Order: sequence, then C-alpha cells, then structure tokens
Amino acid sequence: MPRITWTNGYIRDDDVAIYYEVHQSKQKEAPFLLLLHGNCEDMSIFKGRFEHLLPYYTVITIDTRGHGKSSRGEKPLSYQLFADDLFALVNKLQIGNFLLLGFSDGANTALQFAIDHQERLAALILVGGNLNPEGFTSGSKRSIQLSLAQNSLKGAFSKCAKERREFVELMLLHPHIEPEQLALVSTPTLVISGSNDMIKEEHSALIAKSLRDARHETIPGASHFVMRDSPEEFDRIVFTFLMEDDD
Repeated sequence: MPRITWTNGYIRDDDVAIYYEVHQSKQKEAPFLLLLHGNCEDMSIFKGRFEHLLPYYTVITIDTRGHGKSSRGEKPLSYQLFADDLFALVNKLQIGNFLLLGFSDGANTALQFAIDHQERLAALILVGGNLNPEGFTSGSKRSIQLSLAQNSLKGAFSKCAKERREFVELMLLHPHIEPEQLALVSTPTLVISGSNDMIKEEHSALIAKSLRDARHETIPGASHFVMRDSPEEFDRIVFTFLMEDDD
C-alpha cells in the first residue's frame, strides 16, 4: 500500500470555515479526485476507501458545511449552498479540472455543482443520489419522516437534536432538480446504486438516462451504503470507470 502524505486546513469564506484534507499522490502532477460524504456524516466514511487510488490521483476529502470539523455558518442549508462552498474551496486551493465523487447527499451536491460548473469537471461519480424527495422508496421515506418527527420533539431540549433535525429536513424536502437540467451536462458520469438502495432503482436509472454521457451500475445485494456492503465490487466499478476516463 502506498505511503499516504497529506496536508489539511480550513478554507474560510464569508460566514463559514470548510475543513479539508489533501492526500498527495506519489505521481507527479496527478489528477485531483474530490470526495463528498453524505448527510450527518463526515470525511471519515472514506477512510480506507481511496488508498489504492493514490498511485494515480491526489485525493481531497471535505467536511461539508455543518458536518465534521466544518462550521455551520448562518445561511439556510441547501445543496446549492454546499455546491457554492465547494466552488469556493476549489478556487482557493487553485484546483482547475478535477474528478468528483459524491455519496448520498454528497451526490446531490455533486449534481448541483455539475449543473453550475461542469467546465471544471473531468468526470463525475454519483453514489445513491436523487433528483427530488420522490426518489426515495416508500419505506425509506417513512423512516426519514420518523427521524424528523423524533428530532423535532427533542429539538427543544437538545441542541444536537435540533441541528440534526435541520439535516434530516434537508434530506426529506430537497433537492428539486429537473431531468431537463441534467440534459445540459456532458461530463462523463458513473451512477452507482445498490439493488436494495433507499433510492428507487428507476430513479437512479433516470439520472443516468437524463445526463448526456452517463451509465448506471447496480451492485446486487447492496443497500444505500454500497461502499460498506460491497467494497470490492464498488472499488472495481469505480476504478474501471476512472481508468476508462483517463484513456
């Protein structure tokens, strides 16, 4: 396994401080691969998930606003705001063209970034993303609604629960991306989902179909957390796509 060398820090923009880590490739002038985590998570979900890519890519992990070591700020949370934070970060780190992988809410942020700034993307990997709240299966939506109700009751007594309620509400009520918006995105894209995902299979397929240059891969037996459930198959699919994109 390659030795990991990394730097870390904060990008401060307006009312927020976004924490990031740069895991440097041994390859000189290696392309950048940015990883975005999901709702109520942080960059630690990628621990052990990218080391095999370091011979080829410099990997950057980010804590989304209000998650991990990044501050919350004062603005209302939205995937547009998260995408704007990402744009500010890559500009301040002076990163030009890069590859972007987003998981769950990170995939929603990545989609919004692609709509706004596809000229900055060499390739896009979307894992368990959705265009709107109707993309969830009925069982998953009930679970999210229950979580929202529970955190609403706790919010008056617990700052942590109140903050988590805000994140759960974001997931339940957003995003609102139209397939027609994706038709304008020509970035080579890989859409990944599990056969037992909390996102409907047909919804993941719609995302891939709506994009101009995308394909959809379903991992049999995997849940929404495909990286955890089927790590070897997930790595194989991602690595194959990245190598094809480099050709």
